[in-house]
Amino acid sequence: MASLLWLLPLLVLQEAKGDSGDGVGPEEVVAVLQESISLPLEIPFDEEVENIIWSSHIKLATVVPGKEGHPATIMVTNSRYQGRVSLLNPSYSLHINNLSWEDSGRYQAQVNLRTSQMFTTQHYNLRVYRRLSEPRITVNFEISGEGPCNMSLTCSVEKAGLDVTYSWISQEHSNDTAHEGSVLRTSWRPGDNAFSYTCRVSNPISNISSRLIPAGPFCADPGYPLEKSSASFCFLVKALLLLLLLGTLVVGLWLLQGQTRCKTLRTKKLKRDRMRLKKTRKPGPSLD
Repeated sequence: MASLLWLLPLLVLQEAKGDSGDGVGPEEVVAVLQESISLPLEIPFDEEVENIIWSSHIKLATVVPGKEGHPATIMVTNSRYQGRVSLLNPSYSLHINNLSWEDSGRYQAQVNLRTSQMFTTQHYNLRVYRRLSEPRITVNFEISGEGPCNMSLTCSVEKAGLDVTYSWISQEHSNDTAHEGSVLRTSWRPGDNAFSYTCRVSNPISNISSRLIPAGPFCADPGYPLEKSSASFCFLVKALLLLLLLGTLVVGLWLLQGQTRCKTLRTKKLKRDRMRLKKTRKPGPSLD
């Protein structure tokens, strides 16, 4: 029993030498692809720092504070971060430039304290995302007999990445979310309210909305049901091409007619000039 009491102070002393922070979850940090981010570091008050070891899977860099007002020095030991990391004085927070997808993951800062001969450890979970581009909307619909016009609106974003959410907002519903997800299915009949929809796409660092999509015009008309809008579009294009062809033909005929008229006038003028020349050269009566 006495030996156990003798070991107790040693156990307490060993526990006091460091705080791994295992009982606290990592700090979540989100950043933008090809931009920069800072991992904030908290230094205990009234403590002198011996050095700071930054790691991500493997040792990333070692920071040694400067003496007597001199700046701290950072020694980068991971070549992938060479030229991309710096310090934010006086907190020694790690600043990373030109972020890539590979920079996502767990980071750790071990702060070794000179005053108390202890260390503290802070953990981070860095997630890198791309800024979202404008959504693309694809509309598919079908009309069967006298039934309703069934529509599906599909919202997509190029190179969207992870943690992307989609929602459809109806203008007639006071901006309430009409549907969660990238695909909205709806139907329409003549006489129904023609709702308009907007797709909103979000990720942890950006959100963007599509242009307003009116659902009714794809199906609605007094002569409902109609052919699909793609057929109507093709018909319109063909009509415009025909008008363009006719216009080109009319202009061509007008130019050809103008050239013919000019040639005819030139020929008549040439004949008149020849007649005048002949009359001028005609010999007069003899005086013998």
